[in-house]
Amino acid sequence: MKRTRLIVMLAVCGLGLGTLFAGGSPESQALLLQQLRNSENAQTKPDEIQTDIDALSLLWRYVDSLYYQDVDNNAVKEKMAAAMLDALGDKYSFYTPSDETDDYMENISGKYGGIGVYLSKPSPSNIDPDDPKTYMVTIESPFRGSPAQRAGLMNGDLVSAIDGESVRDMTSSEASKKVRGEAGTDVTLTVHRGDATFDITLTRETIDTPVIQKMLLDGGIGYIQIIQYTDATSGQLLEAVRDLKGQGMTSLILDERYNGGGNVDEALKSADIFLQPGQTIVTMEGRKGTNANRRYVANGTQSIGRTLPLVILTNDGTASSAEIFAAALHDNKRATLIGTNTFGKGIYQSVFPFGDGFVQLTTGHYFTPSGENIHEKGIAPDIEVEDVKLSEEEIPAYEQLMKDKAPETFVQEHPEYSLENVQLFADQYKDSGVNEGYLKVLVRYQYYVKHVLTDMPIADPDLDPPLKRAMEFLESGK
Repeated sequence: MKRTRLIVMLAVCGLGLGTLFAGGSPESQALLLQQLRNSENAQTKPDEIQTDIDALSLLWRYVDSLYYQDVDNNAVKEKMAAAMLDALGDKYSFYTPSDETDDYMENISGKYGGIGVYLSKPSPSNIDPDDPKTYMVTIESPFRGSPAQRAGLMNGDLVSAIDGESVRDMTSSEASKKVRGEAGTDVTLTVHRGDATFDITLTRETIDTPVIQKMLLDGGIGYIQIIQYTDATSGQLLEAVRDLKGQGMTSLILDERYNGGGNVDEALKSADIFLQPGQTIVTMEGRKGTNANRRYVANGTQSIGRTLPLVILTNDGTASSAEIFAAALHDNKRATLIGTNTFGKGIYQSVFPFGDGFVQLTTGHYFTPSGENIHEKGIAPDIEVEDVKLSEEEIPAYEQLMKDKAPETFVQEHPEYSLENVQLFADQYKDSGVNEGYLKVLVRYQYYVKHVLTDMPIADPDLDPPLKRAMEFLESGK
């Protein structure tokens, strides 16, 4: 979804909000029109918009009549729509033109050839020379087991070039297309992390956007990774809870790390699985006069998860709908948050068709059950535990490991996954300049992709400090 966090293609923070507010159905379009009329009726100042539209109409007719070649009026209309959204200076609001609607729908389907990350990039019209985030691509939320995560790309990494071409003047859509491609082909990113800059080449794979993964850990502790909120998430989550309870689960860890959000409706339905009837999930507050202010409460249709002791794992890749879910359970004292501060996206978008394209527009803030506006602040965990990370000083050593394809070669030589083999890799490269924890993570990612269709566990507490701490908390209560 262009420009707001692409799954190297896809918007993560606003995806699916049209189902809540202004989708493509006649009913939702009628609601949008009524909201607009209410807003217009509330205006007391002269209708400046109509005056400006009349002026633009005259200019358009002037150009259409006198330009020395035939004018593509549909292209003019789409460029004007894009310029209108760009002028807001909001990276989450944009217009998707007709020639990109196939990409847009592909984004929603979640299947594509790429490297498996969310990315974001503001419009080139909003460049601030003093802020690299305004003219580079920001990497956010690599998919677990994806080429991007196996290569060690991290939240906050900035990309200045794709295959040697500067991204400065690219839109998010153009950058996304540049990163995507046929599975089996390579793409080289010029990555900036702190003061370090390095090139990394990744081989594209067919990325089928995952939703839910689950397993039963020791001690009857269930583990469910909620990867993204799509139309299928709440149903799959409910099924996973039922399955794990059938296996003897007595408590549950919900992993929302690197969950960039998605369909708000699904986040609400997912929270409803664990909340008592009538408990507030979230409050949405739009612009005055639009009738968009709403409070959503649990309806109690499900009771299977209401009494389970819960922990939610978070980090700076936990955003938008994922934050709504985490805050709903946390503020209603249903879950303890363990990890690090969340991303802090407390605004929501409406998605609706315009002409042959789509508009995504920020239309309000949301507030947690305790009344907090988390935008640009995030949600602090109850217990802070850092994920395993790579320091800036270790980047040259890490880059050399990846150039040498050390994890891939090791897994080819030691094809059976075990903690002993993971430790063997860490011992073998202990003098590489990369910390032991990160060495273990790198080789585990490589094993994961090679064994994704086997019985290899989706999580290893011994290699994952936040997960291990969550298990300790559920076992001891502290």
